[in-house]
Amino acid sequence: MSNEETKEEQELDLTSPEVVTKYKTAAEIVNKALQLVVSECKPKAKVIDICEKGDAFIREQSGNMYKNVKKKIERGIAFPTCISINNTVCHFSPLASDETVLQEGDMLKIDMGCHIDGFIAIVAHTLSFKKGQ
Repeated sequence: MSNEETKEEQELDLTSPEVVTKYKTAAEIVNKALQLVVSECKPKAKVIDICEKGDAFIREQSGNMYKNVKKKIERGIAFPTCISINNTVCHFSPLASDETVLQEGDMLKIDMGCHIDGFIAIVAHTLSFKKGQ
């Protein structure tokens, strides 16, 4: 095994500060994206619009990271923004033509993910629109 191969294996280990930094960066981005998505979830909002805002935020924020490095670092969406409503268990990522709208009384399951150089951070959140709120 050459020194270069050994170095590559070490980069994938959580003892490497660079790896931890990439995980933390992805986590910070996706947590901010989740806050944005939750703030957009209101009755009468179109699900596709909210999902597109979440994905665009992740693309924009991750695209600003690691621009000036020698080796190209892949980054962006690891898991598209999904908003599953009521009896849809999970992973509903609407098509562009979808007209689904949030309603008062809906129960939402939101999940999304970001990656930096393949190091993935995924978040999920449950939100309920109580009637009369």
